[in-house]
Amino acid sequence: MKKALTVAGSDSGGGAGIQQDLKVFSSLSVYGTSVITAITAQNTLGIQKIQVLPLQIISAQIDSVMKDISPDAVKTGMLVNSEIITLVYEKVKEYKVENLVVDPVMVSTSGDRLLDENSVDEMKKLVSIARLTTPNIYEAEILSGIRISTEKDMEKSAKKIGNCIVTGGHLNAVDVLYYDGEFHHFESKEKIKTKIHGTGCAFSAAITASLAKGLDIVSAIKNAKGFMDKSISRNFSIGSGLRILDTVDLKLGRTFVDREKNIVIGNIENAVQEFIANENSHRLMPEVGINIAMALKNAKNIEEVAGITGRLVRDKNKVVPVGNIDFGGSYHIARIILTIMKFDPEKRAAMNIKFSDKILKACEKLDLSIGIFDREKQPKDKKTMGWGTLEAIKECGRVPDIIYDKGAVGKEAMIRILGKDAKNVVGIALRIGELL
Repeated sequence: MKKALTVAGSDSGGGAGIQQDLKVFSSLSVYGTSVITAITAQNTLGIQKIQVLPLQIISAQIDSVMKDISPDAVKTGMLVNSEIITLVYEKVKEYKVENLVVDPVMVSTSGDRLLDENSVDEMKKLVSIARLTTPNIYEAEILSGIRISTEKDMEKSAKKIGNCIVTGGHLNAVDVLYYDGEFHHFESKEKIKTKIHGTGCAFSAAITASLAKGLDIVSAIKNAKGFMDKSISRNFSIGSGLRILDTVDLKLGRTFVDREKNIVIGNIENAVQEFIANENSHRLMPEVGINIAMALKNAKNIEEVAGITGRLVRDKNKVVPVGNIDFGGSYHIARIILTIMKFDPEKRAAMNIKFSDKILKACEKLDLSIGIFDREKQPKDKKTMGWGTLEAIKECGRVPDIIYDKGAVGKEAMIRILGKDAKNVVGIALRIGELL
């Protein structure tokens, strides 16, 4: 098992500092340890109070971890003042730490100063023995003395600091690495304009975790960038201030600027959580798994229908999600929804469940309207879901609540539930499950 240590401040709001670092380590399958340098009274609005811990207890924490657990990589975050930085420098030298990542935390995202102004020289000394330093543009300007307004400026600054990656979220979402005499540029897929709390901590922690696993610097950064893109894409609001990035997969769906897209994603998320929490849900699971999808109003193509990129699958008597919720995430269920919306625009959601005579009888008992299509009659030039859904609608004379088929060679028999939104179709599914 690989191990990592974070030497940083405590964030009572849980979005940054050691709390964020430990979450990232766990998410990347690395055992996390911590040394607390300061305790902050902090939330999404900012820092209300800071209590710096005595040097003796900081030193004792480092000794306790290093002598017994011996981490494979170490990262630093909020070090507060020159005395703590000097202590950490001495301990790094004493324990011959090779994989040291220095996140030179100086000012928080909310604007609170986290490093004594007179400690820059000591920070530069610590940076000089780091395998990698991860300053943002503001921090890189202080460490290098170079004003940054372009990517070329980022390169000059990174080279001046040495073995460092300057993160460009505040400029152009491009990070510039200077390492072993070479430059590398890393572009972020997620370019979020809103401020998100804890991104610097999470990025440096992700790099540290990858180094602990034995990856080289460039590979570690690539891994960390992919992790950050995914975490940022699922950012959420937990308080009334800055948003938080999702480093532990709390959310199933990504976050969009578009309000309607967020409403659809949220509806599916709530529906999925309700379904997997129900004790009867596993009874409805087909061999191929379940997908739940919902479309935007007036959707015309699959990219306007959100669904699970994987499936809901059965694990004994539990249902677990595999994949995330995203637009274009479902193909088969999306085709069903796009077809039914041509006849009833109010019905924008669907899910598939297992076929059995018992389940079909439960549908009848609930007085659900039912349509059927025969796969054996499907024309070779037609897509099954679009053609089958259309056949069932023709048979019923309207969009039914249920569409099923009895399968074919190599094709599992299936029931599809149709409704106005994801929560609606899951509600129907759970009512069916209660009757089994």
